[in-house]
Amino acid sequence: MPTPVTVVVTSDRYGSETSGLEMERALVAGVEDLAIDLRGAPAATEDELIAAGAEADALLVSTREAVTRRVVANLPRCKVISRYGVGLDNVDLDAATDHGIVVTHYPGYCTAEVADHALSLILALNRRVVELDRDLRDGAWVRHGPATATILRGPVPPLRELTLGIVGFGRIGQQVAARARPFGLTLLVADPYAEPATVEAAGAEPVPLDDLVARADIVTIHCPLTPETRGLFGADRLRRMKPTATLVNTARGPIVDLDALATALRDGLLAGAGLDVVSPEPLPLASPLYGLPNVILTPHAAYYSERSVELVRRETLTEALAVLRGHRPRTVANPAVLAKVSLA
Repeated sequence: MPTPVTVVVTSDRYGSETSGLEMERALVAGVEDLAIDLRGAPAATEDELIAAGAEADALLVSTREAVTRRVVANLPRCKVISRYGVGLDNVDLDAATDHGIVVTHYPGYCTAEVADHALSLILALNRRVVELDRDLRDGAWVRHGPATATILRGPVPPLRELTLGIVGFGRIGQQVAARARPFGLTLLVADPYAEPATVEAAGAEPVPLDDLVARADIVTIHCPLTPETRGLFGADRLRRMKPTATLVNTARGPIVDLDALATALRDGLLAGAGLDVVSPEPLPLASPLYGLPNVILTPHAAYYSERSVELVRRETLTEALAVLRGHRPRTVANPAVLAKVSLA
């Protein structure tokens, strides 16, 4: 007889399907060994998460839900928290371990998409694509004629003469390096956890972070959000960058101090920025970043392709069901929990 289990999806990332859960319902339709009660309960606050998870055997969460120790302590039946995505900064892993809850996620999610997005921001900033589009819509081409230099707001140095600094050299950082090499960029990498041989094999030079920011013409961020990386790019570090340099962030918003960044961009201490992630999200309309012409903003969209969303939804649910069946998922984010639970 199938084992009854309750699976609760709290993410609101996927719009109306979060309530209907069409994809998830299709995935569980053929499951015979579990009688799955699949529920959609979008939750943003601790209290909402606790209410949503009161009867959950598995909780499927996204980026915006803060799964704190208080939340974890109030999930009486929960055996697994499965995270849609890569980062785990919103889940208290120690608390989950203390309560015998396995935390799993899908580290391979959207690697190519984020690397593509980072490179697109790098190219758009270098070639001033967004600025040119805006100016032409305001009549700049008609006013100035075909003389490109009279339309441009600033220099366009060839990429092959520039240095790209990659902060964080995990899956995405390595994919960015692979995409950047054909453009002839000199590559620097700052990552205290990356093996120098791995960095060098990718055609890059391993350097300390402060050396990277001083030498790079473009800095792209691909490190996780941790206590040591929160605020990593504040006023002091931004001042160490070249005034002609640009900054790209497709990692996590709190890694960059937005007030300090806006000041640096406004005062000419930095030439430009491409931001897919900010803190808070969404970026309030009062933010000065909206009014700066040397900033490109996208709405935490680097993860997105139809294929990546389909893949992460399937894998997140599949890994949760593995734990409910008593099996070890492919990725255990809190391995110390394995001393408390029995998984084959």
